[in-house]
Amino acid sequence: MKSANGIDLLAARRLEERALNASGAFQSLLYDGWLLGYRPGPTKRLRCVNPFYRSTLPLTEKVAYCERFYARAKLPPIFRLLPFSEPSSLDGWLEANGWRAFDRTRVLQVGLAEAPHPEIAHAVELVEPPRWETQVAKLLEIAPRALPHFVERAASYPLPHVGALIRREGEVVACGLLKLEGAHAGLFAVHTASAWRGRGLGRAVVAALLAEGRRRGATDAYLQVTEDNRPALAMYARFGFTMAYSYWYRARHDDRA
Repeated sequence: MKSANGIDLLAARRLEERALNASGAFQSLLYDGWLLGYRPGPTKRLRCVNPFYRSTLPLTEKVAYCERFYARAKLPPIFRLLPFSEPSSLDGWLEANGWRAFDRTRVLQVGLAEAPHPEIAHAVELVEPPRWETQVAKLLEIAPRALPHFVERAASYPLPHVGALIRREGEVVACGLLKLEGAHAGLFAVHTASAWRGRGLGRAVVAALLAEGRRRGATDAYLQVTEDNRPALAMYARFGFTMAYSYWYRARHDDRA
């Protein structure tokens, strides 16, 4: 099943399922084919409506239910729209009813057999979670009160995963995380401290994680990056990543936090 612009919708949905699995500890309610995530935190994918599967109830009824659900959860109601969202009229309905679009994001993928194998120009440490979380907490601005929850989720995560980091003058200045589900490798939390950008540290982290993915039997890799992050898009293009599809969020007025 393909969309009008040639996107394989079943493959895209399966990739989205892997990405949510990789996020770990996904608190959700299944409601008439929609996955209502309600895990508090900065990651909007985990605290929004993911309209993945066939819908049967009227949209007016379903959206009103979601608004009440998120009000009880003390979270802003947010929808994440994808090429395979159900029903297909949902995005237009939300637009017509005052839900504003924001944060368009690209999902990129690459086959690791064809991907370039650049030299890793900086020393990269591979660190097993949950020790990785404690090492990168400052760089990723994880609040001290939130860190135990990150550590707990990493310790209980059921699939293979490994972190990478680069240190300068005793400080972690670049990092990334690899999560595997079968032969599929997901890259997450790739970040470089602002003072150290433009020196190839992010490229080194990505190269090290892709190499580790190959070593562990991965045949393809995927990641997500916002459309306005031009430096990251340029970097990933050098590794052969191309766009699989995009998604975006919708919220009412300023309910975007």
